[in-house]
Amino acid sequence: MSSKYKPKLDSGYSYYVLSLLLIVHIFNFLDRQIIAILAPDIQKDLGISLGDLGFLYGTAFAIFYAIMGVPLAKLADSWNRTKLISIGVGLWSFMTAASGLARSFAGLAFCRIGVGVGESSASPAAYSLLADYFSDRIKTTVYSIYASGIYIGGGIGIFLGGWIADSWNAAYPISELAPFGFAGWQIAFISVGLPGLIVALLVLTIKEPLRGHTEDVEIKKVDKPFKEAGKMLAGVIPIASIINLYKDGSDKKEIYLQLAFKLGIFLLIFAMGILTSDWMQWSAFGLGLYALFSWIQTVKIKDPVSYEIVFKSKTMNLIMVAFPLFSFMGYAVSAFLPTYFMETFEVSKTIAGRNLGLQSAIFGFLGLLFGGVFSDYLRKSYANGRLVVGMISVVLSPIFLILALHAETLFLFYVHHIIWSFVSTFWVGLCVATATDLALPRMRGMASAYFILMASVVGLALGPYTVGKVADIYISYGNSTAEALSLSMQTLSTVFLISLTLLFFAVKNLPSEEKSKFDRARELGEIC
Repeated sequence: MSSKYKPKLDSGYSYYVLSLLLIVHIFNFLDRQIIAILAPDIQKDLGISLGDLGFLYGTAFAIFYAIMGVPLAKLADSWNRTKLISIGVGLWSFMTAASGLARSFAGLAFCRIGVGVGESSASPAAYSLLADYFSDRIKTTVYSIYASGIYIGGGIGIFLGGWIADSWNAAYPISELAPFGFAGWQIAFISVGLPGLIVALLVLTIKEPLRGHTEDVEIKKVDKPFKEAGKMLAGVIPIASIINLYKDGSDKKEIYLQLAFKLGIFLLIFAMGILTSDWMQWSAFGLGLYALFSWIQTVKIKDPVSYEIVFKSKTMNLIMVAFPLFSFMGYAVSAFLPTYFMETFEVSKTIAGRNLGLQSAIFGFLGLLFGGVFSDYLRKSYANGRLVVGMISVVLSPIFLILALHAETLFLFYVHHIIWSFVSTFWVGLCVATATDLALPRMRGMASAYFILMASVVGLALGPYTVGKVADIYISYGNSTAEALSLSMQTLSTVFLISLTLLFFAVKNLPSEEKSKFDRARELGEIC
């Protein structure tokens, strides 16, 4: 049965919900980001390359995060969101702790996949919940506060990871003589993973609100949410998706289209596998790309209204490429900047984790908050005000990243890193707020999942791996690890120019598309 609870908007209880969901998001990124500070030790113990580390940080996590995000986004729009988040927190926390038991590259990759599956449940459901607890007046600010968990959690993750690993390694310099033969990086995973199980229980204290009660539209009830979610999952699995299209009596054109796309992905995997020898990376990426395409195709067939509103919106598609391209570099910097910092300035994991972690957490949070408040302010006067703030972020971020990579002293590095942490976070809350504004209430989870999927496939699955792989090439030409990472990040910062160009067109298109949203929905028979 659907909930009939109608919360008072912007109330004290609403802020309790926001606080608890923020904690969830902090743990989400704490568990995700900790691998960055542990990377040198993992690389040494497991005998892997920087490209392999990029795969572990990004692709192994991102692709299954993206695939499971499809059915779980459907559940977020049709089932109890509180229970969904609780189950997800429990799973990813357990798999983070299990990462500490890994003794091989394959074992750690499996655990990272599990973390990705668990974390895919959180954000679509959380954004949907927040939309029912807060008014549009402060929506971007609320989303930005929630999104700040990315940087607070990431900052805490590298701080705790570095401190725990260094402390353990100091106490047990020979890992074979340590309890159970654990190395410091393994203990770090276990230590940050287990507390998340408590958070999973706390989430159950959140009351499930009536969906979409803040807007004067009737929300269609989904009678069998798990069955519908199962169909969504089957729709993104290579063989099952073809079978589903055939069983559903889909137009032959749709079946041929999927077969053609599958062939194209196979050729891409084969070509990139031959070129790089990283078959696992490109097989996983191809699977994620196929899942994204199949999901959109399934929505087109099963829910044509959502397809028209969400996936045929020019503005939606522009921001769904522009901001994930931004995240391409954001994720790569998060993955490798700690290693670059430790190698360049010869500091310990404890110092690197403490300084970089605190700077990222504090100024990332402030940047998100500023971006949210400033975009909400501009939104009052300009329909596209939010995206203007996003463009500012895209312009300033590469400047201070490159300055940080060229800093010759610790002081200058810290100054530029602080400014990078601040300006590179403006866009996060406003992106999701813009996406949900362009969608109808029952499609909010789908709209946020669209962003998450694009950020996962375009940003997380490609960014860390590509920067790591390019750095491996620079190393092969005689550069040090630090030099190679610096050159790689600077070379690939050119993606910011593409983001800026796409946002320019999004700013032009947004006002008319947002104004016509409900008219288009009425024409499609979605609302009366």
